[in-house]
Amino acid sequence: MKQYTHAWIAFMAIKRLQSSMIPKGCKKDADSLVKWFHNYRDFVIQGAWYPDEVFKDMNTSHILKYEPLPGAPAATFRKYPTSLEMPKLVKKSPLLKQGYKVVAGNLPDRCESLAHGIVDCLKMLEIEEKGCPISPTSNHIAMRFFILSHYIADCHMPLHCDSRSFSEGDEIHAFIEGIWDQEIRKSYALDTSNERFFYDPDGYPLSKGLTPMIQAVEDQVANRKFIFSWGTDNNNTWDYMSAISQQSYLMAHRMIPSHYNHENLTKEAYLALDEQAHFESDSVAILSDAIDSVARAWLHVWARYQDWKK
Repeated sequence: MKQYTHAWIAFMAIKRLQSSMIPKGCKKDADSLVKWFHNYRDFVIQGAWYPDEVFKDMNTSHILKYEPLPGAPAATFRKYPTSLEMPKLVKKSPLLKQGYKVVAGNLPDRCESLAHGIVDCLKMLEIEEKGCPISPTSNHIAMRFFILSHYIADCHMPLHCDSRSFSEGDEIHAFIEGIWDQEIRKSYALDTSNERFFYDPDGYPLSKGLTPMIQAVEDQVANRKFIFSWGTDNNNTWDYMSAISQQSYLMAHRMIPSHYNHENLTKEAYLALDEQAHFESDSVAILSDAIDSVARAWLHVWARYQDWKK
């Protein structure tokens, strides 16, 4: 995903935690995270873009690439929180009956490491005296939250989990992400000179008239139930991101049928696919699930810190 899409997903994750009916057991944690976040909102665009602009670990930590293994025993796919939309779209995929193998990437490891690191930094900040030279700052910790959101969002981009290389040839990968970023740019007022959004009275990106796709995402996120659980098969960030990568792999083959690759699919041919009738609804599901997952992961991190403080 591109710069403004990443930043917008981070903002919408916090908006979800503020606006949703949060379960009683984690409502207090959600409220305190929302309050904390608003002190650092001007850093979102820069922080959420660090992995692409500075770290440049695209060939490892931004991906977990799968490919089908025809003839292998049927694969097991992890269960997800029932609020997610992508699993519903791929539940009839023929690839659910095929084995698969991971061929590249360590995205779940990156997310798990960042999640642990944020909790560790919060603990250090808590016990050290203010101004201690070895202590991380709140600004530093906020940036790490935004960096984590980048990797989580990338896991929801189906082509980050598909062994076919659509970043070559006509670069269908970048083409799709460019459409999403333009939707954001059309929908919200950007203060590009200061690398931030303009804000509405509640502190979220200021709408200048949402496009139908972005309006559908906002509606989807506002109306879906918030589920704190990772899902019955998952116990931590690593498990959850592994599960998301599996659904993204299946989603990639929904968006682009398996017989296509970078050598035989041009932008014109991609736009002409019958599957393009689903492009907007698929995009709404992908972006909505990314927002949901960032909100869930951030709240788990924050709740672990709050539990430690007790």
